[in-house]
Amino acid sequence: MTTSPLGTSARPPAELPRVAAFDIDGTLLTRHGTITERTAAALGALAEAGVITALATGRPWPQAAWVLRRAAGLSYAVCLNGAVVMDAGAGEQIADRSMTHFEAIEAAEIARKLLPAVSLGLDMADGRHLWEHRFAPQMPADLIADLSESRVADAIAAVDGPVLTWLVHVPGMSTLDIVDELSSHMPLGTEIRPSGLDMAEIAAAGVSKSTGLEIVCQRYGIAASDVVAFGDGLNDVDMLRWAGHGVAMSNAAQMVQDAADSIAPSNEDDGVAVVVEAMLAGESWPPVPGGSTFAATSPDGGPDG
Repeated sequence: MTTSPLGTSARPPAELPRVAAFDIDGTLLTRHGTITERTAAALGALAEAGVITALATGRPWPQAAWVLRRAAGLSYAVCLNGAVVMDAGAGEQIADRSMTHFEAIEAAEIARKLLPAVSLGLDMADGRHLWEHRFAPQMPADLIADLSESRVADAIAAVDGPVLTWLVHVPGMSTLDIVDELSSHMPLGTEIRPSGLDMAEIAAAGVSKSTGLEIVCQRYGIAASDVVAFGDGLNDVDMLRWAGHGVAMSNAAQMVQDAADSIAPSNEDDGVAVVVEAMLAGESWPPVPGGSTFAATSPDGGPDG
């Protein structure tokens, strides 16, 4: 389901992007799961300047919504790594991408066949979260505390409606190893990718943070070149490459930093706020002599391409 475009939006000053997108965990939030006053103020100032601001997260909407209450001015939320797009101000879903019943069942059965130690969780389109009894990956404490999951013996047998995402966890196996093991075996119409947490994720093919942000941009006739995106996780790589300017946090893995145009200080050092403040001041990032705009340089100091 998607909504119709809204048309054009008021343009921010020329030196600013028209859309700014922010990952949550490891980007906006500190390791304690909080957003600092400085970061919240920077996001509010960016929205005041006319920039459309959006969250882009692997979290479900209810576990992302508190960030919007903490940081004024956020307009949209791309949740479950693109499977759901929310108009944050209205609290309304404007798009969702679920797998067909056949795709969802076949994909999960393949994962179970090829990885016998796998444990599964799933996000249903109706908002339910079903986890198998042994499904226990590491997750942010605030997400776990606020997530209403139902435990089931067999998640595949429990499917009784549209599935947005499967969560795939194998104790002792890295996310990338799970993806490598399963990616060539996924049924047509599905794909497996990093979830941003200690597990992989199966979703409808083509669903990502960047495709979710495209839905937001289409509402206003905005091109990807007018988007700046911030992230730190493997699930942010596609978004950082898609955006006109991708900003990786210094706490991100090297392959995430390699996908970005510039590197911000870490989430523990108010990295988002540091860069946003530079944007609002019309300064380049990273700072260079004579720089005048945020998107003036890439990580190696050369022209941003």
